[in-house]
Amino acid sequence: MTALFLALAAGVAMLAGCDASADPPANAAAPAASVAPAAQPGDRIVSAAQLVGEYRVAGVDDASLDLPYGVSASVYADRIHVVADCLNFGWEYSFEGAALVTERVAVESCGRGLTPQEAALVAVFDAANEVSRNRANGIDLRGEGHLVTLFSQ
Repeated sequence: MTALFLALAAGVAMLAGCDASADPPANAAAPAASVAPAAQPGDRIVSAAQLVGEYRVAGVDDASLDLPYGVSASVYADRIHVVADCLNFGWEYSFEGAALVTERVAVESCGRGLTPQEAALVAVFDAANEVSRNRANGIDLRGEGHLVTLFSQ
């Protein structure tokens, strides 16, 4: 018991010598400054690096997605994977200048029919040619007069 007490006392004494407000050593590297300014509403997204991430699909054609399950979109460096209940959809994508180019790819999925909102969602991803940041810091994909809104998860 005495040994435990002495060990605890030594640990407290060591911690008391620490000063969290002390200046860093002279040779310590300064924190890296932000290289790029924060994205602003209306900013076009023109590269995979700006788009890669995990998202929830929040709306289609300016209407909230109203389904009894969530719809998610995983965006990788060259592929988009959307999950809606048991349905899976996939697209390969690239940027040609500032334009998004998508091409649907086959993925394993259940065989049920699409709801009207799911069909609209698929149509937007099929036709998407523009990606931008919106006022709510979400991402809007547009194409042929249609819109899908994504928010980071």
